[in-house]
Parts: sequence; structure tokens; C-alpha cells
Amino acid sequence: MTTDDDTTATTALEALEPLDDIDRRILAAARETIARLDPVPAGLTDRIKFEITLAALHAEIADLERMPLAGVRGDDTAYTPTESVTFTSSSLSLMVTLTPDRSSGAATSHSGPMVRIDGWVTAGGATVELFVGGRTFTALSDDHGRFIIDGVPRGSARFVLRAPGGDGRPVITPSLEI
Repeated sequence: MTTDDDTTATTALEALEPLDDIDRRILAAARETIARLDPVPAGLTDRIKFEITLAALHAEIADLERMPLAGVRGDDTAYTPTESVTFTSSSLSLMVTLTPDRSSGAATSHSGPMVRIDGWVTAGGATVELFVGGRTFTALSDDHGRFIIDGVPRGSARFVLRAPGGDGRPVITPSLEI
């Protein structure tokens, strides 16, 4: 006669056995079902990687500057995309302006597939990295802090600024949709 203790001990020993083909098929079916019914949100992996990198860098986070609402009319419901954004931090500031990238064959509308980024950093010779759509674009600001990045796809983006010579902590902007 077996007892509940004997059954529990046998089940525990069986659980320690290596995976066999049946186990692998069950796990593959479970993985496929979960991927179909509850897929990982788009961009989640990139956001996790970014957050891990951010924690490892101990970077300074830039603040998004709020633009004044001068000239805004309450009865006007037309939507105008933001074309210029400014970020500030204690060590560096960044202003970027987005325009359709005509060199990539994009339409002249704000919804074209590619944009050109004209930017200004408060330090000449700063390295500017742009992370968007799983790609990284790098530019070096000129002596006046100006830089240009062409052929940027639309999507969620972040900038990382590094002072000339790599001195100090990098500055990272919050995400913005371009």
C-alpha cells in the first residue's frame, strides 16, 4: 500500500529528471500558445535593454522643456506636430528640430517615413547618439554645438549626449516620438 508521502517523494524525484522529447514538445506548444495569445509588446525588449544600460551608466537624465502655450486658441482643434524639442540637464542641453528628410525620397508631409534632425548641444565637440527603431545614429557636434542626422526612421527615440573628451556622466533624454 502506498501513502501520500510515497507519492510525493516519487513525484519529486521524477521532477529532477532531465528534459526529454515529450517535455520539449510540451514546452514548445506552451511557448507558441503564449506568443499567440499574449505576445510581448512591441519595443519592450529594446526598452528593457535601454533601462538596464541606463542603470549601468548611472547617467544624468535630461528634462523635457515645456513650451509656452502663447497663441493657442481653445476653439482650434487642428493638430500640429511638434517640430522642435528642448532638453536640459545640469551639464548639457539639447535642442532638436525635425523636418521631413527629402534626401530619402520622403514626402513633404509630417508623416513621411524618414526625418532629418537638426540639433544644437550647449557644448561643441559633444557626441550625440540617437536610438530609434533598433538602430543607433551617432553625430559629433561642431564647434558651435550644431549637428545633423539624416535618414532617421519615425518611432520612439532617445538621445544620449556625451561631453567632449568623454568627461563626466552621459546625459540621456526621455523618450520622444519622432
